[in-house]
Amino acid sequence: MEKKPVKVLVIEDDPNYFILVNERLSLSHDPVFEIIRSKHMQSGLERLKDGDIDIVLLDLMLPDSEGIHSFTTVHNAFPSVPVIILTSVDDDELAGRAIGLGAQDYLTKGSFDRELLVKSICYAISRHKVQAELQKYYQENERSKQTLQDRDERFRSLVSNIPGAVYRYTLEQSNKWNMEFISDMIMAISGLPSSVFIDRTIDAYFERVLPQDLPLLQEAFRKAVKEGSLFSVDYRIRHSSGDFRWVHDQGRAIQNTEGKVTHVDGVISDITERTREKERFKQLVSYDSLTSLPNRELFVDRLDQAIGQARRKKEIGAVLALDLDHFKRINDTLGHTIGDQLIKAVSVRLQKTLFDSDTITRISGGTFIILLPRIVKADHAENVANKILMAFKAPFLIHQHELFTACSIGIALFPNDGEASDILIKNADAAMHIAKERGKDRFQLYSSAIANNSFERLVLENSLRRALDRDEFRLYYQPQLDLRTGKSIGVEALIRWQHPDLGFIPPMEFIPIAEETGLIHSIGEWVLKTACEQKKIWDQQGFKYLRVSVNLSARQFHYANLVEMIDSVIKKTGIDPQDLDLELTESTIMEHLEETTETLRKLKDMGTHISIDDFGTGYSSLMYLKTFPIDTIKIDKSFVKDMTTDSDDQAITQAIISMAHSLKLDVVAEGVETKEQLELLKSQNCDIIQGYLFSRPIPADDIPPLLLNGAAKKILA
Repeated sequence: MEKKPVKVLVIEDDPNYFILVNERLSLSHDPVFEIIRSKHMQSGLERLKDGDIDIVLLDLMLPDSEGIHSFTTVHNAFPSVPVIILTSVDDDELAGRAIGLGAQDYLTKGSFDRELLVKSICYAISRHKVQAELQKYYQENERSKQTLQDRDERFRSLVSNIPGAVYRYTLEQSNKWNMEFISDMIMAISGLPSSVFIDRTIDAYFERVLPQDLPLLQEAFRKAVKEGSLFSVDYRIRHSSGDFRWVHDQGRAIQNTEGKVTHVDGVISDITERTREKERFKQLVSYDSLTSLPNRELFVDRLDQAIGQARRKKEIGAVLALDLDHFKRINDTLGHTIGDQLIKAVSVRLQKTLFDSDTITRISGGTFIILLPRIVKADHAENVANKILMAFKAPFLIHQHELFTACSIGIALFPNDGEASDILIKNADAAMHIAKERGKDRFQLYSSAIANNSFERLVLENSLRRALDRDEFRLYYQPQLDLRTGKSIGVEALIRWQHPDLGFIPPMEFIPIAEETGLIHSIGEWVLKTACEQKKIWDQQGFKYLRVSVNLSARQFHYANLVEMIDSVIKKTGIDPQDLDLELTESTIMEHLEETTETLRKLKDMGTHISIDDFGTGYSSLMYLKTFPIDTIKIDKSFVKDMTTDSDDQAITQAIISMAHSLKLDVVAEGVETKEQLELLKSQNCDIIQGYLFSRPIPADDIPPLLLNGAAKKILA
């Protein structure tokens, strides 16, 4: 005979949760469920009138009913239908109140698997039947003793199939509560047979409750007896194995005809699995999956509490923004698996360095935020920052890799630097970026100067977004001199921003903003197009031998459509690809090595010239220099500046030139400003120079006169 399906009414306005419940229950074959949905309280009540619903899954927040009123409306109208509450993570208190008023259980939305959901529904239906039978049993027992044995057998048969321990306490003449009955399911919950508890005082059971939870149970029991009401409480009991189990105890004080409480009936349910599932879900939604640190939402909640406490007690606290220096380099070079393990090791070291009362969260990548809730003075936050910096001096051993990584830290104090969590985090982050700009591996306190700098940066960003449309960018060109031929063989295109109100703005101030905002793609395309168009003009003027160099920033180089964009500009302007020199910094080419190699190959196959800029400041190896399709190395000007007085810089430039020539690469020395530097570079067989000695960056119209007036010969004379 086919079993009748269990009819479940889901009163829930969010379609996503209904779909989730429907998917879970539709997979069940024993029992089979029929799921009905109502989006509103009113439509749910109408459906319940049909009298065929076995159980209700109820969301407490509905369009036409909210809070505990949602439950009492359903329960008072249809007390014979069991109700399970559907609740969000932070609604435990509200769900607990509903259970105290007669709800069978509650489930956290999204956290339950199919097995847990099915068990909860079946158990709630069974327990509801037991409670109804208990009440009927004892009411009949009060009226008549004639059929007591039959009712006993019926009752014991019923409770033996319930996944919970059904009990009754009776108030004796000695004014002590005695365990009159408890079902055999207490054995599965406590590891002890029912005989251990029956005909003994309530203390025999209370002794099994964990001491820290006992006051909660005693108070709930006392209040129910005093008021003749329900009680509902979760607590832990010791199992005979030595472990503990979470249980849910729901009872009701029973009054006699005179209104005096004489019995307490209830059911003790093992909710260990549900509690663990809920804790796992809370861990998932409140903690970082990689490090198990509190996530941003939980961090902000604790920060808000700390701010409130500091305000009440006139104390101070601190927020530290911490970012690993060069973490992206480690991630790209050694892979994300090593990077993730490093992040985990960093979080462990931070926790060992800080106090238990401090809170750490990981925002993204190698960025962390730290809360110091109570500090005596600002010096304490600085001491903590120094302590962290020192802790990072020791290497991290990750999969046999000995990794060294420093960090930059920004500090914002509350209430001085803000009394809202978002403001404090923003200010600490701004201070951290200043620490990075000033050399990394240090900390920086937030100040009004940083606030002004942040405001100026915002102004620049807003202006930068309109600069292209307003035609505010200009290209200047710095010539390069070939020491082998004594002629200028190329120019480097350098962008300048002429702001209508702020005047000349150096690239070092706006290029980082363009990188962060993504504006670098449109600006970079404009530079390339303008430089190529200018190259075409010079060709027509008789300067076809000039090669024009254009810088590609890191973010621009890793843009998915870079190759297509460059190819399109070359074709539209009609220049020879060999006359375009694309410059990339040493650090840029070492990011995403496989992707970099592929992109460089495509650019080289197109016919363009490729140079590595700022060479000597990064960490590229001979292996990659040998395999990358590059043509030229440009020695960073920091080595050229002091090469005539510093033997180390002189040795470095000589080594770079010798190495490049052994790899059949040309060498350009940047920042050449004096005759002495020129002569030394000539003696080292440097190929090309670029710098103020030959020419500053100048407008495009000034390039032809410079090349025609014999400036190169004068310098080399």
